[in-house]
Amino acid sequence: MNSFRLRQSVSVLLLSLAGWTGALQADEQDQRLDPAGIYRLPHEVIPPANLQRLRESLLNEESVADPISSIRAVLDPYYAQFVDPKRTEEERRLGRIFTEKTDRNTLRLLILKMMGKITQANVLRDSPILYELHWLLSKEYSKKKQNFKAMEEAITALRYRDFAHTEDYFIEETRLKELYDTNEIERSKAHAQAKKDLDKAIEEQKKAKDNVHLLEAANVRGKELLFDTTSSARKVSPNDISQAKQGAKSAEDRLRAAENSYKDSFEKNYYPYFKRKSREDADAVLLLANYIKTSENENKERLKVVNKASVSGQGIFVLFDYKRNTDFFAYAALLELAFRLDPEYSPVVLALAEELKASGKKGKSLDFFLKYLALALKENKTPAEIAYVYRSIASLHTELKQYVLAGEYYEKYYLSEPDPKKKGLYAFELGAFFDTKVGNLELGKKYYTEWLNAREQEKATADLSFPDSQERIRMETLAYLGISRLYRYEKKPALERDWLLKSVQAYNRLRENLRSEEEKYSQGKKELLTIKKGLLERTNDQDMAQYRLKSLELEESKEKIDIIRTRLDTSPGARAMQRLSILYEFEKNYSESKKVNEEILKVGNQVEINLALKNIERINKILEDGIQRDPYPRDPLAGDTY
Repeated sequence: MNSFRLRQSVSVLLLSLAGWTGALQADEQDQRLDPAGIYRLPHEVIPPANLQRLRESLLNEESVADPISSIRAVLDPYYAQFVDPKRTEEERRLGRIFTEKTDRNTLRLLILKMMGKITQANVLRDSPILYELHWLLSKEYSKKKQNFKAMEEAITALRYRDFAHTEDYFIEETRLKELYDTNEIERSKAHAQAKKDLDKAIEEQKKAKDNVHLLEAANVRGKELLFDTTSSARKVSPNDISQAKQGAKSAEDRLRAAENSYKDSFEKNYYPYFKRKSREDADAVLLLANYIKTSENENKERLKVVNKASVSGQGIFVLFDYKRNTDFFAYAALLELAFRLDPEYSPVVLALAEELKASGKKGKSLDFFLKYLALALKENKTPAEIAYVYRSIASLHTELKQYVLAGEYYEKYYLSEPDPKKKGLYAFELGAFFDTKVGNLELGKKYYTEWLNAREQEKATADLSFPDSQERIRMETLAYLGISRLYRYEKKPALERDWLLKSVQAYNRLRENLRSEEEKYSQGKKELLTIKKGLLERTNDQDMAQYRLKSLELEESKEKIDIIRTRLDTSPGARAMQRLSILYEFEKNYSESKKVNEEILKVGNQVEINLALKNIERINKILEDGIQRDPYPRDPLAGDTY
């Protein structure tokens, strides 16, 4: 036997010297331990007490000058017994399989290597000691901003990690040998004893029941049984059956006590380990995913568009990202792995929701955001912490055209948003959303009014840029018009007219600003021409400086004109005027109605101008013959008198 073992060891050693050409075939990668037993186990080379001292010293950063060297000093003696790692390291360096560029092929190879479970020693094994040492190295490299090395050490650590959470792994002797936490060792042994007692009690109870059945069957058949090896066989008596039943009852009681003891041990010893290990595994995979995300983002060219005019469901979004759908993205795959390891770990759920949203998978992203929201509420997170989630859920419902559900979460976001400035802007967006998307005019008025109140405070305190100030006027036009729609629905013409007048007044402020800037531009152009004429006669530094300054003023004025025109083109001033003209008609104030339609001819588009011309013609006929004619188009909410 010894000679056979020696020959086997020599064969394995020769294979290792030859480069392990056939030692790690695809069908052998489930072999977790060294079959020949020629290498020392991690706990034999690195005592758990040494690992505990190293961890304690790393916590005190001042006591360790070079943490990476300290970790390597503990780790290297284990790898010193292998021949292959040195050759593997050299081949990797010369072959440039893994490069510092961390391009897509690098990431793909790293993940494939991780899934293949090939360790640095080419020996497949689960080891808490090696896992922790490599994980400590990964964190130290991350602190030094060496992302590639941190990523590679993290993947190496996970190759030594067993993601199983079973009871068998919890009480496994080989795992206990590598632990330095005496409390966990004691809990594991206590649970192993409870499980062993339960198995023994089940077996004894089964034997006791079988014995009762055997004696009852022998009594019925009149058979003789051998009760004791020292005595002869005899027939079964009623007393024997009674004693057997009593023994079965005692075995049942012992089984019940063992089950209760096992349940207590399960709750106190195993289940906390199960939850803790699930969380640790998911957190480790999430950390690796973040390393890889950093590398992926370094190699992606993404075209982004920033929409600053709207804040509900908008913002920075990816317009075109072809690599996301065609490339091998390890980040998303690792997030899914972390979620399977611990579905209740909220950071993983949130990261997966955001990744799915960025990938355009809106339905799945919405499911994960809702799951994260349930976990966040369960964890008693503050409203300010989950405000972003409410907004994300609402925007996804909006993109899926589920407006009623979106409105519910928009309101929750509004109540949870801690930033007053952002909340003030968002009130307008909510008003527009309920007004135009949902058709809830009451809520639209509520949020429009809150925004207008915030707008009054902003006028007194905020110093807005020119584009923002013009945008606020445009928003006022929309808000006043939106509030008037509620009074139109409620058939309150006096209130509707008041708000329509405010909308038209805000629109006219934009028109006045445009007229003022155009006059300034025209005057500046005349002054520039005058300076040009002077330069034809003489050229000096003072005149050239005036020419450059005036040119800059003209460019600035031209930009302002373009900004105001853009705001005017997107303002519903003509629509407000059109509705106001109809109200004047119902009040028999035809002169004001005609005046408003004449204003529409100056500012409206072609359709609005044609409609205004028809209304002017109709009003002229009414003034000529006194016959009432309905406005065009007829208001479906007007009724007979309104």
